[in-house]
Amino acid sequence: MTPTEILSPFAFVAESPAMQEALVLSCKAAASPAGVMLSGERGTGRGLLARAIHACAHNGSAPFVSVNCRELLPAEAERALFGLPADGNGGARRNGTTRAITGLEVVQPGSLLHSACGGTIVFRNIDDLPGRVQARLATLFRDREFKARSNGSAQHYPVRPVAIADPGFQALVDDGRVRPDLCRRFAEFRIQVPALRERREDIPGLARHFVGAACGARNVDIKEMDAPSQTVLAALPWPGNVRELKDLLEGLVEVTLEPTISLRTLLGHMTLDAPEGPHPTLGVSLREARQRFEREYVAAVVAQHHGRIPDAAKSLGIQRTNLYRKLRALKLSHPDLVVQNGGRGFSPGA
Repeated sequence: MTPTEILSPFAFVAESPAMQEALVLSCKAAASPAGVMLSGERGTGRGLLARAIHACAHNGSAPFVSVNCRELLPAEAERALFGLPADGNGGARRNGTTRAITGLEVVQPGSLLHSACGGTIVFRNIDDLPGRVQARLATLFRDREFKARSNGSAQHYPVRPVAIADPGFQALVDDGRVRPDLCRRFAEFRIQVPALRERREDIPGLARHFVGAACGARNVDIKEMDAPSQTVLAALPWPGNVRELKDLLEGLVEVTLEPTISLRTLLGHMTLDAPEGPHPTLGVSLREARQRFEREYVAAVVAQHHGRIPDAAKSLGIQRTNLYRKLRALKLSHPDLVVQNGGRGFSPGA
């Protein structure tokens, strides 16, 4: 299995080394039944990558169950997941009676965990589960065996557990909000899904994909983005990541009647329809906002050309010597312009 095979059905764009690394690890994870932890910021595509891993590991009929633990009431979480609560001695309760299950967890038909048999179960916000439920999950995923009834025989539990983790997840483990033994069951494969600002090389391809998909959904001719608008997209910080980019481009397709989405249309849409939009300049003076944008814009263009100043200057429409002066004036040096391919960067003093 290659990164291309896991990428193609889900339209991943992975020109950047950071995203390529995530896909390579995803391929390795799909080839085994091991648990997976997908870490990253919200909106980076962690859920889509979980589906890609599942699709590469199973045929189309295998179940895929997604659980947002924040939506489960603590009092109902155990029943929703397992079908029955358990007593403190490893027994399952049914109508007030306790039946021994020789250390194996009971997972009843109709429960979320049973519905995932043969496939994948994905957990979000697992720290919202009560400790008792976390302990039962840790036991189930450790033993990979269960009983469908308290007095039934042991059965193999053929399910891959996946956790979608926000930044700072380890702090939840350290604080005792997530059990370490449960964390280990998920963390057999740890995959870091990069933020969009860490994979700027992918933004033009993502933009083409989202614009094309939006046009297809609206049954209109495919629109294109002009070069300046693509460069601006690559310069923005994108706190909402790929999801934010997708929402912006779908809105642009709605308001653009021309075949080309221009920089003027892009900036106008961001100003009018996204007052808290992708560029967080509210609360500063106009001069500060311009300086911040210029710095990010120039840095993104140089990074886009992998530190090649003549090419970056041509793209910006200025002389190479002027670009050198501007880089010094904006205090853009090596740490600010490190590009992803092999860690190479540019220092205006070089």
